[in-house]
Amino acid sequence: MSQLTQNFKWYEKFTAFIVSTSETAFDNLGYQVASKPWWTIGLCWLFVFSSALGFLKFHQEKNPFKLWVPSKSEFSINTQWLFNKFENAYRTEGFILVADDVLTPEVLLTVAEIDQKIKSVITSEGITFKEVCFKIPEIDIDINLLFKSRNSKNGNDSFFDPSVYFNSATYCKLVESFSQECLQRSILELWNFDIEKIKQLSKKEIINKLNSNKNDFLFGNFKNYTELLGNIETNEVGEIVSAKALHIFYMLHVNFSAIDIDTFGNTAGTADWASEDGLKWENEFLKLMESISKNLTSSKIYYESARSFGDISNGTMFQDIGILITGIFVMVLYVQLVISKFNWVEARILLGALGLVPVGMSFIVACGLCSLMGVSYGPVHTSLPFLLMGLGVDDMFVMMASWDDLPSHVKRLPLEKRIGHMLKHAGVSITVTTFTDVVAFLIGSSTILPCLETFCLYAAAGVFMTFVFMVTFFTACFTLDQKRLENIRNGVLPCIKYNHYEKNECSQQRLSYQIFQFVYLKFFFTLPGKILVIIVTLCCFGYSIRSTLDLQQKFDPNWFIPDNTYLGKYLEQKKKYYPLLGNEGAYFMGALNYTHEMHNIKTVVDTLRNYSSIIKINSWVDPFYNFVKHHFKKDVYEDDLTDFEFNNFLSKFLFSPQNAKFQANFGFAAPLECGIPVSQIKWSSVNFWFKRFSGSAEYLPVMHQLTDMANQANYTTGDRISIVWSKMFATWITDELIDIEVMRNLQLALLSVMVCTVLLIANLQMCCWILLCTLLTIIDVCGFMQNWDVSIDMVACIGLELAIGLCVDYSTHIGHTFLTTEGSSREQRSLKTVCTIGSAVLYGGFSFFIGVSMLGTSTAYSFQVFFKIFVLVLIFGLFHGVVLLPVLLCWFGPKPYTTHHEIPQTIEDSK
Repeated sequence: MSQLTQNFKWYEKFTAFIVSTSETAFDNLGYQVASKPWWTIGLCWLFVFSSALGFLKFHQEKNPFKLWVPSKSEFSINTQWLFNKFENAYRTEGFILVADDVLTPEVLLTVAEIDQKIKSVITSEGITFKEVCFKIPEIDIDINLLFKSRNSKNGNDSFFDPSVYFNSATYCKLVESFSQECLQRSILELWNFDIEKIKQLSKKEIINKLNSNKNDFLFGNFKNYTELLGNIETNEVGEIVSAKALHIFYMLHVNFSAIDIDTFGNTAGTADWASEDGLKWENEFLKLMESISKNLTSSKIYYESARSFGDISNGTMFQDIGILITGIFVMVLYVQLVISKFNWVEARILLGALGLVPVGMSFIVACGLCSLMGVSYGPVHTSLPFLLMGLGVDDMFVMMASWDDLPSHVKRLPLEKRIGHMLKHAGVSITVTTFTDVVAFLIGSSTILPCLETFCLYAAAGVFMTFVFMVTFFTACFTLDQKRLENIRNGVLPCIKYNHYEKNECSQQRLSYQIFQFVYLKFFFTLPGKILVIIVTLCCFGYSIRSTLDLQQKFDPNWFIPDNTYLGKYLEQKKKYYPLLGNEGAYFMGALNYTHEMHNIKTVVDTLRNYSSIIKINSWVDPFYNFVKHHFKKDVYEDDLTDFEFNNFLSKFLFSPQNAKFQANFGFAAPLECGIPVSQIKWSSVNFWFKRFSGSAEYLPVMHQLTDMANQANYTTGDRISIVWSKMFATWITDELIDIEVMRNLQLALLSVMVCTVLLIANLQMCCWILLCTLLTIIDVCGFMQNWDVSIDMVACIGLELAIGLCVDYSTHIGHTFLTTEGSSREQRSLKTVCTIGSAVLYGGFSFFIGVSMLGTSTAYSFQVFFKIFVLVLIFGLFHGVVLLPVLLCWFGPKPYTTHHEIPQTIEDSK
C-alpha cells in the first residue's frame, strides 16, 4: 500500500511538472508574440518562403505501381522484371455498336463508315493512325483458300501449312512480301474492310460468311468473330442468325523503353503507359467518337480509349474543386459570424479571414519540407487541406473562447500579458490534440502502402505546422486586431477611428453561453437526460458493433468513373452484352532451357487450364506439340531433342499461318527471322482471361492459387522464372492489404491517443475517458459507414486516418478544460467546461461541416466517401465529446490539477 501511495505521489509530481511547464511556456510565448507581432508575422512568412525552396525537389508520383502497391511485394518485383524484359506491347481503343440486329447490311455499312473515319483521324501535328498503330504481317483473307484442303477421312477442313511443305526460301519470300498492317479485331475483316463489297451485301450473305469463318488464324491475327458479338441468337443447328451488339477494337503500339510515366502520367496516378504521339491520336479519336455518338439515329454507339480511365478518374478527382472552394468561402462567412459581434468595432472581419491563412501556410511548408526530404506527393494528398482546415478553425475557436473567458482581474492587465494568459490555457489544450495527431500520423506512416505512407508524413508535418502558425502567426494577427479594437477603430476599415462610440446592447450578449447553460442544466444534466444520453450511446455502440462486423473490404476501380460519362456508359453496355469475360492475365516463363523443360511447362499450363476461374486460355504449348508431332513426327514432351532441332521447329511454328499469332508470346536474344532457327528464348508467355468476379471473396483466393502454382513450377534450368501476372493484381493486392492496414492504423492511432494524453494531460482517469470517447466515435463511424454503402478501400482508409485526427480533438478539449476548471462539484465544473470551451468545439465542428458539405453534391467517388466519413465523424465525435463526456464527468470526473493556481471563475465572472 505504501508503494502504491509513493507511486501516486510520483505521478502527482509529474502532473505538476507537466502543467506548470507547459502553462509557463505558453504564457511566455504569448507575451513575446504580443510584444512583437509584426516581427512574428515577418518571421513566419520568412519560414514559409524558405520552406518553399523545397519545391525545387518536388516530385509528384504518377506511377500507379509506386502509389498503390507495396514496393517489396512479389507483384512489384514481377512487374519490374516484365518492364525490363518487354519493349513492345499494345493498348486498345474500341466501341460497341448496339442495334436490334447488328448483322444487317445497314448496320455493317455504318460500322464500315465509322471505321474509315477512325483510320482517317489526323492530329494537329499530323499524326495518323498508321503511325501509332500496332502492326503485324497481314494478307488478304481470300488467300485462305490457297491454304485450305479437304481431309477425306472425316470431311473436316484441314489446314495446308506452306511453312512446312514449301521450300524455306520460297516461303520466307512470300512472308516478306506481306505488308505490315494495323492490328484490329473487327468483323469487317471478313470483307477486307472493302466498303464497296459491304454495300452489296445481303443479310443472308452476312450470316453465311460469318458462320463459315467463325475462327480463322492468319499470321498473328486471331479472328474469333463470335467473341465480338453480344446477345447472339442461333437457329436449331447452332448457326448465328442475329446479334444485338458488335464490339470493334483498334490496337496502338507502346514502346515501354521510350515512356516516362512522370511525363505522360496523370496527377491521380491512374494513367497507363503510352507514347506522346499515341495519347495525342487517342484524344482526336475520342473527339470523333463523341461527334459520331451524337449523330447516330438508327443505332447507339458506346466507346472508350486506353486513356479514358486515366482521364476521367483524374478529372473526377479534381473537377469539383470549385464546389470545395464555394464551401470554404461559406465557411469563412460562418467564421466571421462566430468571432465577430454585431457592431462596427467588434466585427473581426480581417481576423476571420487571416484565421485560415495558417492552413495555407502549413500546407506549403509541409509540401516544401517533405519534398526536401525526398518524399513524393501523391493524389490523395489533396485531401490534406480538409484536415488542416478543420484543425486550424478548431484551434482558432479554442483560442477565442479562452480570450473571452479570461478572469476579470486578468482583463485589467496590459494586452501582452492578457495574450499570454490566453495561450496559457488554449495553447496547452491545442498542444495535446496536435501532438496526438502528429504521433498518430507518424505511426501510420509505417504502413506498407506507399501512397498512404507519404500521405501520413505530409499530414504529420502539416498538422504540426498548423499548430505552430496558430500560436504564432494567428496570435500576432489577433494582437494587432485587438489593438485596433481597443483603439476603437472600424472592423472593416481600420483607418476609421471613433471618438465616441457606444456598443449596442445586442452585440454584447453571449448567446452561446446562455444557450449551453440552459440546455445542459435543463436537459443533459438532469437525471433523465443523463440516462437518455447513456442509452443513446449504448444503442449506437451495439448497432455499430454489429454493422462493423458486416463492413466489407471491397473496391472496384470503375467506381472512379461516374455513370454519366462516356466511359461509364461503355462499361455498362460491356457488362450487359459481354457478361462473362473479365480481366486479362498471363503466365510468364523466363530464360529456361525450353528443349528440356517442355514436359514441366505442359504440366503448369494444364493446371492453369483446369482452373474454373479461367474461362479462356491462349496457349502456344499444345499447338506447338501438335505442329511438331504432325509435321515432323517428334514428341516435344518426351523425345530427346537437340537445341538446334527445337529451335528450328519453333521457328517454323512461329512463321506458320496458323501459329504466327504466338510470335507475341516470345522474346528472343536476337530478332526473329523466317527460315532461321530461333535464338535463345529470354521469356515466353501464355495469355488467359478471368471470368467476371463479384468481389474480393472470389478473386483474392484465385490470385493466391495462381501465384502458388507459378511458384511451385518444377523448373530446373535457366533462371527458373515462373510468374503469373495481371494488371488487376495491383488493385487486388491493395484490396487485400487495406483492411489489415486500416485495423492496424486505427489500433496504433488509439494507442498513440492514450500515450500522448497520459504524457500531456497527465491525468490517467481523464485519459481513459478521452480514449473511450475516441474509440466509441471510430466504432460508430465504421458501423454507420457500412449502412451508408461505404466499404473498406484506399479512399476510406485515408478518410479514417483523417477521422482520428478530428475526433480526438473534441473530447480532448473538453477533458483538458475540465481539469483546469475549479468548482464546488463535478456538475458545476462540467457546466463551466461546456459553457466555456463547448461552444468553441461545437463551432469548430460545424464550421468544418460547412466546409465539406459541398462534397455531398460531387459525383466523384473519393469526394462522396470523404463526405460520408466526415459527416459521421462530426456527428459522433461531437456527441461523444460535447455531450457524453460532460455527462460522465458529472459522475466520475477527476479532481482539477492540484497545482493549478488560476483564480477560480464563476459563471457571473465570465458573462
